[in-house]
Parts: sequence; structure tokens; C-alpha cells
Amino acid sequence: MAPHITIFGTRILSYSICNAVAYLAAAFLFYLEAKRKQYPLEPVLHVLFGSLLGALIGSRLGSAFFVYPDFFTRNPLAILLPQLGGKTLVGGLIGGYLGVVITRRIIGFRRSTGDLFAPGVALGIAIGRIGCFLNGCCFGLESHLPWAVSFNGIPSHPAQLYESIFSLGLFLMIWKLRTGIAVEGDLFKIFLFSYAAFRFMIEFLRADQVGGWGGLSIAQWISLAVLCQVGEYFLQEIEKRREENAYGK
Repeated sequence: MAPHITIFGTRILSYSICNAVAYLAAAFLFYLEAKRKQYPLEPVLHVLFGSLLGALIGSRLGSAFFVYPDFFTRNPLAILLPQLGGKTLVGGLIGGYLGVVITRRIIGFRRSTGDLFAPGVALGIAIGRIGCFLNGCCFGLESHLPWAVSFNGIPSHPAQLYESIFSLGLFLMIWKLRTGIAVEGDLFKIFLFSYAAFRFMIEFLRADQVGGWGGLSIAQWISLAVLCQVGEYFLQEIEKRREENAYGK
């Protein structure tokens, strides 16, 4: 592990560097997609800012409420201190989504923006999980497979790298599909469904499952909700196309 990187004599958290690169990469790809699809620049930049702000707040609140509730209850102002770390990916995704919804309503922008985010968010997760690996957090259960990595002296599944590799593959798939999606919003739904399915499964290998009920973590329950909602949408679309094809015949 390499929790710190020294740059010009200054020690910086590798986790923070990877997170910064992830946010910048996601924002840059969002801009490229907005430009390619000829979105008006000013409103989409507002949406981008709203999403980034929402993601930062959501990731922090998710950590405070679900990961370290006892600590933040005793030290509520600590949530404002970035050096303490403590961020959750699921909280960031939810916060980012809410940030987009709120911003769009404030500025009155109706065109769907989800597809602009899909490639960048997938790549951002791939980069961010490398930061988790270097930081030694979000690791998996004990494992004696050849590629197991030692965390706290225990050989474990490198769950962070599993997610990083998956997210990179998801990014490449979305990048290839992005020019062939006819309905705006479907690309983002493909991202949501794919990531939720993977996250549900990888949680079984995580050694730091947070909360939950019925043997499932909070992240798994949220993933199931996403899978049900997005899956229902795609099933309805498939049925609609079948009816249209049958009517056409």
C-alpha cells in the first residue's frame, strides 16, 4: 500500500490525489460529450457544478450517517474537515444525482443530461478505487488466491481492484455505445443497471460491509432498488417494441 505520495517534499494522501483525478476526468468527459451533442454550454456547466457539489456532500454525509455514525455524532463539526477522510461512493452517486435534479429545476433546464455523465462516472470510479487500494480501505474478505493482497497483515481479496477493473470495462463499453443510443437517458440507465448489478455482487466479498438488514448491506439494498426500477424500465421498452413490431406486421 502507498497511503501517501511525496510531491516536492510535501506528503499528500494518494487517496485524495486519485479522487481529484477521478473528478477531473469525469468533468472533462462530461464537457466533451456535451460539446459533441451540442448542448448549450452555460446551463450544462451549472448542472456539472451541481453534480460535483452534490457528490461531495453526499459522499461525506453517507460516511457520517452509515460508516462512522458514532464518531460524527460526538464530533458533528468534523464532517467539515477533509483531512479526516471518510467518503462513500454510493453516497456520492446519490448526492450527485440529487445535485443534478435540483440544479436543473433551479435553472429550468429540461433536456436529459444523464448520458453526458455516464462515461465519466464509470471512469471516475475506476480511478477512485485505485485510491482506495493505495489507501488500504474498502478491501475484501480473507483470501488465499494467488492474487490476494495483504491488508492489516491478512491476505484478502483486492475488492477495490476488482471494482476498478470492472468500471474500466464498463467505461469502454459505454464509450463505444454512446453514439448508437437513440433515446436520451438510456445510456445512463445502462450504466446504473450494470454498476448496481456488480456492486450487489462485490459486496459479498467486502470485509467492511456497512449496516443493512436481512444479511444484505445498505449498498446492496440500494443496488436492488436501482436494479428493480431500471430493470422495469427496460422490460417495458422491450414489451413496447414487441407490440410495435407485431402491429407493424
